[in-house]
Amino acid sequence: MNYSHFITCLALLLTLFSCTNKQQSHTPFELTGVWVLQHILYPSGSEKDLTMDGEGTSCLIYDRENNLCVCGISTTPTGLLIQPIGTNTVTLIDKGGGEWLYLEDDDPHPLHVTDSTITIQRMGACYTYSCADDIYREWGDDLLDIFASTSISTETANAQKYVLSAHERQQANYIQWLIATITVVITLFVAYYIVGRRRRQQLQLQLQQIQEMQENRPQPVRQAAKSVEDTFFASDEYFILQHRIATGELMKDEEWEQVEHSLKTVYPGFTTQLRSLHPMSGVEYHTCLLIKLRIPTKDIAAVLAREPSTISSLRKRLYKKVFDREGGAKDWDDFILSIGT
Repeated sequence: MNYSHFITCLALLLTLFSCTNKQQSHTPFELTGVWVLQHILYPSGSEKDLTMDGEGTSCLIYDRENNLCVCGISTTPTGLLIQPIGTNTVTLIDKGGGEWLYLEDDDPHPLHVTDSTITIQRMGACYTYSCADDIYREWGDDLLDIFASTSISTETANAQKYVLSAHERQQANYIQWLIATITVVITLFVAYYIVGRRRRQQLQLQLQQIQEMQENRPQPVRQAAKSVEDTFFASDEYFILQHRIATGELMKDEEWEQVEHSLKTVYPGFTTQLRSLHPMSGVEYHTCLLIKLRIPTKDIAAVLAREPSTISSLRKRLYKKVFDREGGAKDWDDFILSIGT
């Protein structure tokens, strides 16, 4: 490459670099965000520094269309205290070199821009605002919502608004969730109590009806029922059934159906009354059938593949469920033997 070509290429690169810088310099400046007043320089030369602590300071909030919301702002241990002051429309005219003409509702003010501050001159005083990205990120939407939902007027200006910090909002949401959860739990508990009370009342009524039915049967009916019962327990059918159960082998479904059929023949109302007392598992129901057949506990345990102690606990538990009081296995057996006859 000769010297003239080198000079030509260098000039071209300088031209491109100059154009790039020119484009960058004309990149539109955006005020979007929150700017907090930190310093005032008065025409007399006196100065004043401000912070958001204590009485607070002034704050400028710009949306993406450079609409301006002016408010007072101060920090609290749990958030921000906002005092809406007014709203304006803003126009920016670039004068170059970080200098702008700043128009609020067509009222011009000199504006100087740096990386993190803006300085606006009003009535000879210079007001320097610092960019508060942290406030904009956490509360920007809340601050703009306050102005969107508030009509600024003489009567409403300086009406204080309060916004929680993200941590406090999280705590508030947790408390709300906790209250809602406790409310649901209490509601379910009350509903369970009411349903349980109604169930107990219904059960007591059923037990009372069963008792009255037994007590009010005429003597001839009682004698006839006793005769049927005695005949069954002396029959070959009962002997074969008793022997089958005593083997301790698990019974098939059809065999349990035969047991139910035999009991309905001797005690017509037994299975209906039994099922109406309380929802029972298969083991609980079969245990009651065998109790009614006068089968010993050890044989009940064997044919149901359970320990005798398990069968005893089951009977106590059933008594507690039905009568809502403590009772022994024999108390449940006596009850089973008394119904359906």
